[in-house]
Amino acid sequence: MVIADEAFDHRSTDAESSSVAVLEWQAWEGFLLRHVIGDDAVRIETDPFQEFPSAQFDRVCDSCTAVCFQINLSLRSRLPLGIRELTNRFMARGVYVINGFVQDIRKSTLHTHLETIGLASPKATPSGCPDELLFIKTDLNYGGELEKSLPRESIAAAGLEHLISQDIGAYRYQTVVRKMLPESTWTDSAVVIEKYIANSEDSFYRVYFSGKQIIIVKAFAPRIIKKLSGDSRDTNFVTDLEHLKAGTDNSEISATLKRDVAIFVEHTPVEFGCIDIVHDGQDNHYIIDLNLTPYAGTRTHDPFLTKFLRLGITNAGRRKLCDFVGSPLLAE
Repeated sequence: MVIADEAFDHRSTDAESSSVAVLEWQAWEGFLLRHVIGDDAVRIETDPFQEFPSAQFDRVCDSCTAVCFQINLSLRSRLPLGIRELTNRFMARGVYVINGFVQDIRKSTLHTHLETIGLASPKATPSGCPDELLFIKTDLNYGGELEKSLPRESIAAAGLEHLISQDIGAYRYQTVVRKMLPESTWTDSAVVIEKYIANSEDSFYRVYFSGKQIIIVKAFAPRIIKKLSGDSRDTNFVTDLEHLKAGTDNSEISATLKRDVAIFVEHTPVEFGCIDIVHDGQDNHYIIDLNLTPYAGTRTHDPFLTKFLRLGITNAGRRKLCDFVGSPLLAE
């Protein structure tokens, strides 16, 4: 674990931003949180495979009013860092915690969570039309590339031994018709099989949320794997949880989509992150990915948008405080 002593001596004219500590691993330069919080955050390079020293814990509690876990792994429940225990300890000291409860964002867990909160899941089943096109992905985010790079002892410590696919990577997801899938693929714990969902305009939605602050991006991408590609038609819709729930948001996007986004943000134990949503062009939407550490690139972003998201972390009135008991994302 690395932490610069001078980090806690950092001064800023913005009292709110300087009181946020970020416990970070493999997710800083170019990542969205870096743009949102800025240089005034107390960044603590944190090894998730070691315990967090008590002395540093006390210093964070004495110096910061909020802590964000920025750990770039899909499954965090067995990490020696002990994120859940640390979260409880921080909260007991009056520190607001971002992304401390969520422990498991694998796609299979996301599928179960969506079903739990009443949203459509893209999960496919062995039964169905033999000629239906399906999508084979890794259960871990981004092809499990970071997990693959871990030392063997770290993989074992995190309980990842059977969750890393050696055949599929971040940009090597596969489409195949159901009748061509062997039984072994359906039972492989390292992969998930989803319905292949597409529309004629090749559009999808990326939703960024921070507390109650929400930005919905309608984006266009012709490739099978949907990623923001800077298409000139991409459009941002800036809103918040209250307006979506009340139906008073005037954005020119589907009311069904707005409802789905509101349900997800309100009932998901994640304070900061993003989701990707695909649709079939018939007003049916499917959340296919949840990311706690979204990447945003190194270019300068619109300060209005980053400040808007920042309020969900630094402004107590814009934070999301809900009861998430029962969500499989908690990995209890």
